[in-house]
Amino acid sequence: MIQPTSHFSFNRTDAVSNAGAKSASTSAPDSQDGDRLSQTNTDSLQAALSNTPEIRPEVVERGKALAVDMNYPPRRIIEQLAKLMVESRDPSN
Repeated sequence: MIQPTSHFSFNRTDAVSNAGAKSASTSAPDSQDGDRLSQTNTDSLQAALSNTPEIRPEVVERGKALAVDMNYPPRRIIEQLAKLMVESRDPSN
């Protein structure tokens, strides 16, 4: 079993619903603070993470189904990834 790297997990559905609940009065960050999270955003994210189960059975079942699907991922995707790998520069150079 793969162990989590932290005690947090993330449910995208919760993130979308929590993002919509965010106050409209929140102002855009200053250009200097563009890389910082406000305390309100941090608290909202922390709440969403703590309310998310660590293991989601529906996601596990989807993964199992895809693992045995001979057509997943589609050949087109594999070819595109292979092309990107061949064309990418070697970062060690």
